[in-house]
Amino acid sequence: METTISIIVPVYNGEKFLRKCIDSIQNQTLKNWQLLLIDDGSTDGSPQICDEYAARDGRIQVIHKSNGGVSAARNDGFKLAQGTYIGFVDADDWILPDMYGKLVNQAEQNHADIVMCDAKTVYADGREELDTIKQLSQSVMLERSDLRPELLLELAGATWRCIYRSDLIHESTLQYPVGIHFSEDRIFNLYAMGYCAKLYYLKEAYYMRFMNDESAVHRFHPDYFERVKNAHKATQRALDLAWGGDKEYKRAYLQQFISGAIAAINNYYYRTSTFSGPEKRLAVKKLCEDESLRAAIRETGYGGIRGKCIMASRLWLLELCARILNWKYKR
Repeated sequence: METTISIIVPVYNGEKFLRKCIDSIQNQTLKNWQLLLIDDGSTDGSPQICDEYAARDGRIQVIHKSNGGVSAARNDGFKLAQGTYIGFVDADDWILPDMYGKLVNQAEQNHADIVMCDAKTVYADGREELDTIKQLSQSVMLERSDLRPELLLELAGATWRCIYRSDLIHESTLQYPVGIHFSEDRIFNLYAMGYCAKLYYLKEAYYMRFMNDESAVHRFHPDYFERVKNAHKATQRALDLAWGGDKEYKRAYLQQFISGAIAAINNYYYRTSTFSGPEKRLAVKKLCEDESLRAAIRETGYGGIRGKCIMASRLWLLELCARILNWKYKR
């Protein structure tokens, strides 16, 4: 039987959540799938869990490799993918039983290169929050020309809520950006959506994204702003190659760069931060002096009060805002 979809799951020290993730894939109503578990140098019990499932289910394949990051792991998955479509699940998340059946059905009916659904963010305390495309009120077929800058900003966020026609990935030689630690999904999607003919958006939530306290989004990164700048450069390259360097798109994505810089300030003041007080203020000072960031704020006027504080180097007010927000969101 032809494989309908290949599902790529990068695994790194995910033993706490991995079984729930794999079980949710095995419970899909669509049965002719291939699951590629990419063990990215795990040092916990994850490799044994992967091997255990593969021994029981011939649709599951495991790759054990040295740690190279999530982008490299997904790229390795491309090499073994046999499905007509390709999808992604993170090892600490799970999916509803009819997710891939529903998405594949829409892809076939609408001849879509990409199909995207909504998701729910599930917190450790049990709270759920709908992750939907706010600019679209209902399910809709979109052609590339429909993806105006502000809509693209919202659509091109995550790859785990999408399936992609494998021909699109292979013919366009799509790869995840290796060496970029932030916005890998967004950069991949900028290429994929730039090269696709049709994208179908299904306004139903099938992907469950678990936000645990150990998630990467909660970790302190001493080089946060440098990572943001590297991702911004890669984003601008993607816009040049897949979107013709259109000024409207590039200007819109300056907003993402500014938002990332503001998030960097918050990150320096996380309770897990290893920076001393003077080191935090020095990091914020250097950020405020960065000319590429200042040029982005001048061009867009984006960033609100904190954008203005960056331009005026009001370090004390930026620190106060970061501390209040981190307290509010328990970071």
